[in-house]
Amino acid sequence: MTLDDADDLEDKGFKDKKHSPDPWSDWLRTVYAEFKKPMYKPIIVGCFVSPIVLTILFAILISNSFSNVVAFGAFCTSILFIGISMWMLCWILEKDEGPASMREISDTIREGAEGFFITQYGTIFRFAFIVSFILFLIYLNRSPSANSQINDLISPTFMAFIVMISFLIGAHCSALSGYAGIWVSVRANLRVAAAARKDYNDAMQICFRGGAFSAIINVALAIFGISLMYLSISLIFWWNATDLKQPPIEEIPVLLIGFGFGASFVAMFAQLGGGIYTKAADVGADLIGKVEAGIPEDDPRNPATIADLVGDNVGDCAGQCADLFESISAEILSAMILGGSLANHAHLDFETKSGLILFPLLVHSLDLTVSTIAVFFVQTKPGLPQHKHDYGELEDPLHILKRGYYVSLVLAVFGLFYICRVVLNIPGYGNAYLCFFGCSLVGVCVSYMFVIITQYYTDYNFGPVQSIAKSS
Repeated sequence: MTLDDADDLEDKGFKDKKHSPDPWSDWLRTVYAEFKKPMYKPIIVGCFVSPIVLTILFAILISNSFSNVVAFGAFCTSILFIGISMWMLCWILEKDEGPASMREISDTIREGAEGFFITQYGTIFRFAFIVSFILFLIYLNRSPSANSQINDLISPTFMAFIVMISFLIGAHCSALSGYAGIWVSVRANLRVAAAARKDYNDAMQICFRGGAFSAIINVALAIFGISLMYLSISLIFWWNATDLKQPPIEEIPVLLIGFGFGASFVAMFAQLGGGIYTKAADVGADLIGKVEAGIPEDDPRNPATIADLVGDNVGDCAGQCADLFESISAEILSAMILGGSLANHAHLDFETKSGLILFPLLVHSLDLTVSTIAVFFVQTKPGLPQHKHDYGELEDPLHILKRGYYVSLVLAVFGLFYICRVVLNIPGYGNAYLCFFGCSLVGVCVSYMFVIITQYYTDYNFGPVQSIAKSS
């Protein structure tokens, strides 16, 4: 009897148990199947080139300011990669869900995780609206900053309104990042488990692309929110700057701190709520299941085990995604503020100042590009040793992941050199961009060293783990 026959037989045994409906997954699979038809290929190709075309049209028809063109290009890039992440999600959803017994447990975890998420984030958003109103009052009553041109462009009331809106946008984007993480995890986990019974390559690709979907959504939403707010405030500055040749764009990132604060607010409560829940469920499952009832750990017959797995999705997936979004947003905004301050004190021209301020957006747009390309290099031999006598040994999962990582490193180095050469080419300092590029290389090398050092101290193939095993 083949594995598929066994699954069919098991499904007949579970015929009286209804599979929980998942209408959004069904709709996405339908759309994905439709767009796989040849007639949609020109539309798909057009979507890939649309950021370049739209940016050129924006520069010709709306604004040729380097600042606005770069911000608009980053905005279009973020939308493109949100679309690519949705394609990855649909690719995952199309995979086999396994037999009915697996789906039964998965449905229970999914329902619990989504129910907890709705309850938790409903509470968070009630507090978020209260905090946004408090922020509005604080900025409304603060004294205007001395020697700041922003006072000539917008009123204190409008400044307070901008901070409040940016806070709410950051909070909503952070929540959406968390929800994307939990939404894909409860669905990808089932398909990874089902694929692992038949094909090692499928299991690796599904689990990695599930993580890639969450990561791309995180970075793309951060770029989307910040670039959208930047363009909106820049438009207001250009509209009101009747007596100024160039608006003070170095002031824009300061107005966007509300975005980072909103992201931090949601991430903090998501981490705390999810972390406390999952730890309490974990301890409860161990105490009641293993100690009192004698049920093995992670046995689905123990309801606390299901609660523990729900907590893993809520705390580790949703919480970590929201936390990652907050970290990326804070990193971009802090670098933009530093770039604007540096350019202002160095009395650089408007175009050079724009490059220093918007450099972080370009770097993270590059992140999206090189990382997405590297995702498709994460693959290994299809099949399993028990199904193919000549298959050989399973490839180490870390080696598979590092293959994609090396591709992203190489592409990142070339991309960083080009961005530094174009954007950070300071007039009068011909080799300044090489110094900036050197700093970028240091960051790339440190990233690589983190991987190597972590592997050395945690991989069972190396001395530290082996020595711990011998001593125990």
